[in-house]
Amino acid sequence: MQSLCLPKLSIIMPVLNGVKTFEKALRSVLDQHYDNLELIIIDAGSTDGTIDLIKRYESYFTYWHSRPDGGPIVGANQGIKRATGDLIALLMADDWYEPATLKKIGYASLQYKDADIISCGGRIVEYDATNNCYRPKWVYATAKKMELTFKNICFDVVSAICCRFIRQSLFQRIGPFIALDSRGKPLLSNDKEFLLRAMIYQVKNVYVNHVGHNYLAHPGSSTFGNQKINILKLCYEHMEIIESHLETYQHILSTKQKFGLIYWYHDQSTRLILYKLLDLNFRMAFLTTKKSLKKYNIFWVFGFVETTCRIILKRVFRLLKGSMTRGKNEKTYILSDKL
Repeated sequence: MQSLCLPKLSIIMPVLNGVKTFEKALRSVLDQHYDNLELIIIDAGSTDGTIDLIKRYESYFTYWHSRPDGGPIVGANQGIKRATGDLIALLMADDWYEPATLKKIGYASLQYKDADIISCGGRIVEYDATNNCYRPKWVYATAKKMELTFKNICFDVVSAICCRFIRQSLFQRIGPFIALDSRGKPLLSNDKEFLLRAMIYQVKNVYVNHVGHNYLAHPGSSTFGNQKINILKLCYEHMEIIESHLETYQHILSTKQKFGLIYWYHDQSTRLILYKLLDLNFRMAFLTTKKSLKKYNIFWVFGFVETTCRIILKRVFRLLKGSMTRGKNEKTYILSDKL
């Protein structure tokens, strides 16, 4: 009966050498017992035993293949082309859904037939080896947090593309994810870029009050691994995305949207300059400053000062908060990793 009533969901799972986590992610889908489901597995040529797992479960899949593809979002776009569901979602091989997520999304889709995106709440978690459990770092589980706004998409951790079930018609209307940057390298900011595009097109996003998705942050994570090379790449990518959107969508951008993109450019160029100064790379810092000044003149100077002050104040606040927490823990004999 469920398959006749609820909409078809297409879950696309890109994976490469995910033998340690793939089965957990897959079981989090299968154990939902959502009958009207299409599972598409895009393996990028795993060599660690992932293929054996895929073959063990292949009767559950609508489609799967294993071949090099140039990155997870390249694979995701391949899956999107094959998807036939009303709603399409990405589930990475080291993430997982909470129980009942798919049913809640399905019922919301029936209730809001005009919604372009159905979003649920989510968590970014870390594995605590000491206590053998997953510990949440961030939780984004309110309608306000999951709104498609510049603040959420550009300045918070909640772009959260895997919490969003996207109408197939929206991909047809605004295009797929951008998988590669201008240099042909995998784009780390594809989620932000897509959601910015969706916001520019004023899509309707509906929030389901349910924490349904878990994103595993780990040292190898592109976004949360705190790898300096990725942090710098993100700054370059964001500036490139901003310039592209300002040019491509200049005729449909509202004044508020233009201001938001320019403000984000000031923020990212300032961060890039500060990183380069800390590295004593004065030439790159100078060239970025020169380009920004040429582009936005005195307005960029105000943006540079504002962003610098904001970063300093935020770091000072974190240090003070950390110091107070350590002092409190010492007095009460409670270790912070036990909280």
